[in-house]
Amino acid sequence: MDVKEIKGKKCRWIHLSDIDESTGTYLRDNFKFHALDIEDVMSDSQRPKIDIYKYYLFLIAVFPYYDKEKFKVRGREVDIFLNRDTLITVAKNPNPFLDHIFERVNVSRKLKKLWVEKGVSFLLYKILEKLFRESHQAFDIVGRQIAEVEDDVYDNELKSVARDLALIRRSTFTLRRLLDPQRFTINVLVNLDREFIPAEMANYFDNIHDYIEKTWVEVESHRDMVDGLHRTNESLISQHTNRVITTLTVISASLMPLTLLSGIYGMNINVPFVDEPIKVFALFIGVALFTMLLVVMLIRSKKV
Repeated sequence: MDVKEIKGKKCRWIHLSDIDESTGTYLRDNFKFHALDIEDVMSDSQRPKIDIYKYYLFLIAVFPYYDKEKFKVRGREVDIFLNRDTLITVAKNPNPFLDHIFERVNVSRKLKKLWVEKGVSFLLYKILEKLFRESHQAFDIVGRQIAEVEDDVYDNELKSVARDLALIRRSTFTLRRLLDPQRFTINVLVNLDREFIPAEMANYFDNIHDYIEKTWVEVESHRDMVDGLHRTNESLISQHTNRVITTLTVISASLMPLTLLSGIYGMNINVPFVDEPIKVFALFIGVALFTMLLVVMLIRSKKV
């Protein structure tokens, strides 16, 4: 476990990364947090939630990012404890951007004065704001992928589109799953009035809530676009399949008379042109062409 700390006049920020079994021991020995909250920290990934107590709050936030190696959206969980004078962030997964924020504040007197010296609630606001805005890159990537697939759909690139749409749909569902519960958790912060989150912070957290709501609308738009492209692609595939079936029908129908004629001429009976192979060949070709033309005319006239 790696414990880092920034101290200010009004509060301090403790950042825990590379958590292990000692993390739970550290939290139990140094703070009076509920055992269930510490259990959540030490357990596998959790859904976003917020627990409000008399003297502190416990917040689980999950920030989406795009895994370019796996071609999917994942979430980076950050567990946050906040009391009257201490803010603790626990990075459950490697979170380079949160580590970068901490280091910037730690080495910059200006940022320390602007963030830490204004109290734990304002520090919490700035951290959440930066992390949510950074996570918007995942939404932008999915949006660009949708635009690219849209061009492929209407260019009849049917082979690759189905898989691409499936991957984008998975990413969209993940974004909705991560974002939806956080609309509630941030809204709780907006309406919270405690010693560690005073009522005057409502406007700040409402700014984050508005940002999340706008992002939610964007995700819903992505989902509708993906569903529409999926239906369009299915329709184009169906049309393509129908054209293939039509071609096979024309070929099959054209060969049926030839099969009949070859059977008749293969019998030991008197048939026209039996001693004139050129005329027999011309007869076969003529019948095949006539049948093919007839089938095509019937299909185009929609009589069959």
